Amino acid sequence: MCTQVFTPAHALPAQPSKERAVTVALEYINVNTTRTDAKKALASTYVKYFDAQTIAFLTEYSSGKSMTEWKCLNSLWSHESHFNPKALNMGSHAYGIAQFLPSTWGNYNVVKTPEAKLQIKYGLHYIQTRYGDACNAWKFWQEHGWY
Repeated sequence: MCTQVFTPAHALPAQPSKERAVTVALEYINVNTTRTDAKKALASTYVKYFDAQTIAFLTEYSSGKSMTEWKCLNSLWSHESHFNPKALNMGSHAYGIAQFLPSTWGNYNVVKTPEAKLQIKYGLHYIQTRYGDACNAWKFWQEHGWY
């Protein structure tokens, strides 16, 4: 495992900030960021180099979600796909980070894509619509083995 400290939007001019930074240890990287810098990182051209777990964290954190909710989402998607945007369940044909069934892609009117950033957006919308938040989705998964 490679461990690095990563500050999103590091290439942007530093501005004094009163925001509290958080540090989270992900599988491949340690991320140290504020909510504002997380938003900047997601909007930057560097986002194409981020792994899916980092994109998911930055997306959740920049949208105001709590660290508790991030831990629930991280547990859920780690169990479902290990954040692999090309993960495929050969039995159910569930695909991607959130392991959408073929019918889920259609029901949510989204196009099946291998792009992590879009899968995360679609997966978070699904969780919000069906469960309210990632912790409720994770609780359901723990009880049923699916969500």
